[in-house]
Amino acid sequence: MSISHNQLWLSIDNDDGSIKEGFQIPYNPDSYKVVEGTNERTVNIAGLGAVTVKSGKSPMTLTFSSFFPLNVEPGIELDDESALKSPKEYDAMLRKWKNGSEPIHLLITNTNINAYFSISTYTAEEEGGDVGKIQYTLSMKQYGTASGSDSANGTATGGGLVRRIDIDPYNLPSVPDTYVVQKKDTLQSIAKYFYNDISMAYEIYKLNTDLLKKGVNTKLKKKWVLYLPHPNS
Repeated sequence: MSISHNQLWLSIDNDDGSIKEGFQIPYNPDSYKVVEGTNERTVNIAGLGAVTVKSGKSPMTLTFSSFFPLNVEPGIELDDESALKSPKEYDAMLRKWKNGSEPIHLLITNTNINAYFSISTYTAEEEGGDVGKIQYTLSMKQYGTASGSDSANGTATGGGLVRRIDIDPYNLPSVPDTYVVQKKDTLQSIAKYFYNDISMAYEIYKLNTDLLKKGVNTKLKKKWVLYLPHPNS
């Protein structure tokens, strides 16, 4: 069960913003190294809300280290511990993504880090004395070009691809108090439809925790009634 209240998600997304494949990082790193141009700093996990991810001339690089365990250990961040994969499964997915061409969506809940990256370097090794447990270091570079700019709908502009992370509370579509789930809906697709921002999936989840037992990736059932947040209220 999560103890830091920050969930870290890595995924390859479908065009509608839903997750094609991905996972929640089971054990959060203590800190990140953030590099912007020639600026370098270390950010504690509890202070990540101060990090701003924007497309521009100096794409941000995030580097962090953690581990993939064989079994559930104290301090696990997964809301659903049954979702824990084997270390080899995590390792294989990250290696595939590093060698692939699709942008990787990094979302850290309770922060404004919600953007696309590519994997610059990924190193992994079994931890001594604990066969099968994988210690890893991941370095991710913001996905975009020098001419890239933020897109209001998460599509490529000028070669860049950055998920919208800024919500204008004075310019939102009319949002009802509740929504009846339709076939093939996901929290991400609902968030994109009403707010044009899939990070709002977490805000919807927080209003419906009694129903959504498996976090932001709970499989929705048709005719469920969800409460919707009103950021401008």
